[in-house]
Amino acid sequence: MKYMGSKARIAKDLLPIILKDRLERQYYVEPFCGGCNIMDKVDGNRIANDSNSYLISMWKSLTTGWKPPLIIERDFYNEVRNCYNTKNGLFNDDLIGWVGFMGSYNGRFFDGGYSGHSVKINGGFRDYIGESIRNILHQVDSLKGVSFLSVDYKDLVLPSCSIIYCDPPYNGVKKYNYSINNEEFWNWCRSKVDEGHKVFVSEYNAPNDFVCIWEHTVKTAINQTITKHATEKLFIHNSQV
Repeated sequence: MKYMGSKARIAKDLLPIILKDRLERQYYVEPFCGGCNIMDKVDGNRIANDSNSYLISMWKSLTTGWKPPLIIERDFYNEVRNCYNTKNGLFNDDLIGWVGFMGSYNGRFFDGGYSGHSVKINGGFRDYIGESIRNILHQVDSLKGVSFLSVDYKDLVLPSCSIIYCDPPYNGVKKYNYSINNEEFWNWCRSKVDEGHKVFVSEYNAPNDFVCIWEHTVKTAINQTITKHATEKLFIHNSQV
């Protein structure tokens, strides 16, 4: 799924590290699952959580057989966005999630405007919405059986000795109208380690008691035509080394 901060391009590097010592029936948990671009490459017991209830409603419906609209015209996009903004109840949450993420620039959920089916770019035309829809539908079968939740990450009730992969909203970068208290987040990670879970965190930086075990420079999109480079890092608590 097209999603800001997606780790799809580096999943092949991260998962061998994260899952190296995974036991049979051990749970794999993502407190910030987003576009599920890591989750869809993991099997076994899985929990996917995200604070965006529309996103989770969309994932639940898709993985239980819902057939969403494959065309999202601008007028329909605006109508659904108005429903989201005014909470008028005209559309179901799964449809709001679908239109918001599939129809918005860079999958930004109504932030940035309508992306379009036929957008003129570089002398040609591009179907941004169609691309997003094809990408997400390709994931659906791999996500069947996932337990989808929408709670604050601090309220997650976790199976014992879980593997927890955190890809939180990065400190100091653009977010989906959602941010977390960084100090609270790292303290939560410490508490999960103390409880016996294995915790991995994707971020650019971490407190001194967390160790970077992998890093790689990648391109990140600012908008449809401009990119920049950033160094993605994977951290664990020093007690887990």
